Amino acid sequence: MNYVFYDFETSGTNRYFDQPIQIAAALVNEDLKVVETLNETCKLKDGIVPNPQALLINKIKIDTLKNGQSFFEMVNKVHSKFTDWSPATFIGYNSLFFDEVVLRQSLYQSLYDPYLTNTNNNRRADLYHIMCAIAKLRPSVVKLGFNPKTEKESYKLEYLAIANNVEQKQAHDAISDVYATIGIAKIIKEKANDFWDHCINISNPNNFLSYLDLHDVVFKAPSHPSHDFSPMSFMTANPERPKELSFFDLNYDLEKYKDSRLSGIISLIESKEKIIKILEINKAPIILGDDFIKNSDLLSSKLDNNYYEKASEIKMNKEFIEKLEQALVDRAQDKAVNYPMPDFLETQIYSGFSGPGDKEKMNDFRNTSDFEKKYLISRDFEDARYREIAYRILFNECPTVFSEDKLNERKQFFAQRALDSSNDVKWCTIDKARRAIESLQGNDAYKTDVSSIKEIELFINEEEEKYKEYLAC
Repeated sequence: MNYVFYDFETSGTNRYFDQPIQIAAALVNEDLKVVETLNETCKLKDGIVPNPQALLINKIKIDTLKNGQSFFEMVNKVHSKFTDWSPATFIGYNSLFFDEVVLRQSLYQSLYDPYLTNTNNNRRADLYHIMCAIAKLRPSVVKLGFNPKTEKESYKLEYLAIANNVEQKQAHDAISDVYATIGIAKIIKEKANDFWDHCINISNPNNFLSYLDLHDVVFKAPSHPSHDFSPMSFMTANPERPKELSFFDLNYDLEKYKDSRLSGIISLIESKEKIIKILEINKAPIILGDDFIKNSDLLSSKLDNNYYEKASEIKMNKEFIEKLEQALVDRAQDKAVNYPMPDFLETQIYSGFSGPGDKEKMNDFRNTSDFEKKYLISRDFEDARYREIAYRILFNECPTVFSEDKLNERKQFFAQRALDSSNDVKWCTIDKARRAIESLQGNDAYKTDVSSIKEIELFINEEEEKYKEYLAC
């Protein structure tokens, strides 16, 4: 199977309310040789105010933000290319936390199925998680980076690239970061091929389950540098969510907890200690059997024959496992009841799947070039989320399809968002951007960026004037 390495540069750090302004990716073969690349930039959508510090870091040109191709044109190209490159293993650096969420949000807000990277035989992996594991398992494989600002070891991609002589022409440029990610991956694959192949193999949920069948005791790899390997034994899956697996932490004794009631079992899941750990295997967690641990001088001390006795006891305790299954179902149902429909379109991405009728309309909407037809289709969506998404696309792509009253409503909606003066809104506003600029101007760390900060400030001023005109409509 091929790999797709990808990276985003965004207008800010909010995964739901900011947008990608550069998307880069490379199709890579099994030997990690680049076959084809993609590198696209776009302008800002209406209503999106960029975070000035983000612009200072990723160095996207202001002209691109104003006059580049539209966000929707870029997403169409990315979706087409990612589909052509599938099936593949999609990999980024800290991608499951950030880039993957931004990608799903971008697809959702462009009327595509957001689950492209883990459906149709595609898989997901995260090189950051692989790095956290290999650094503790075999610390000689990859040199850790050094952050000169903090004078501490660093797992940041730019510092890893420097420490390991991996070419990175410009940190925080998406295509440069893609090549740097591939470079670090090559080092791991070449020096720890068995570990690399294992991580990629179990990124497939079926392979993950097969691996569990062969190992009564497994060690969960850390997903953060401050964490350590955790000895665990698989217990059961959520009957209603088969990819949600539960494990017992073998640092504890089941005897103490086996008579717990359902509420007590839920506490074992949600307590700080996480005595029962939940892994969602479609998010590519890394587990290792004792064969890996035995071969690690650093971790061999973690092997304890008592782990196997505990694992055997857990498997025999059918009553506790049955109660755990019910607890998993109850916990999921409680969350569904206690967490109402989110307030904003962006955060409603997981609030139900699209029905077959709306899926057909999405295809029709995307496949016609006639904007009048697009407008008619948009009005016919059953799900209000997709109607609103379609209207936002049309406002950005062809606002003349709206009547004057509807067009003014759209303008005022975006203006109110951008000009909101309250501090607790989740997105960046003109007011927040101004305060961020003042902070940058007063920070000695950015004294060499005076001209860039001034250019960003002028752009924010222009955006403010635009939204004030919208508000006056």
